[in-house]
Amino acid sequence: MKVNLGKLKTKEEYEMRKHVKLLKKEKGMTLIELLAVIIIIAIILAIAIPIIANVIGNSKERATVSEALNIISAAKLKYAKDNASGSKTYTANELEEYIETANPNFKVSFEDNKWKIYDHPANNIKEVGNPATEGKLRAFLNKENENNNKENEENEENENN
Repeated sequence: MKVNLGKLKTKEEYEMRKHVKLLKKEKGMTLIELLAVIIIIAIILAIAIPIIANVIGNSKERATVSEALNIISAAKLKYAKDNASGSKTYTANELEEYIETANPNFKVSFEDNKWKIYDHPANNIKEVGNPATEGKLRAFLNKENENNNKENEENEENENN
């Protein structure tokens, strides 16, 4: 099939002009459509940002409590290795052989048959208190796990309905 190129010099130039004409006929999104998309994205972000912030906050608290429990475990190990008995208090420096931590100012003590941690960021969590006992720290993590399990069960029920 022969194409009348007219003033155009090559077939490629003809094809290019044909393509440009097609592009000129296409219309983009209207301003209203663009605004609607932006509003939908804003609504999604308004819902998601507080949820994400809450998840991050909870994760930081759980990490802090886990670190405190790891420090207590390190103190237990040193206590056993030293064949200690009765009440005993360890500082961060005394436990550096057993654990690395970003919080070098804590103290761990064994008194009244309970392990307690002082001057650690976990003490700032309301449910844990100061001093934080090993039992309170474990209860905090267990409560968080129970809450997550309940949410997962509710989500599964909703999906099944």
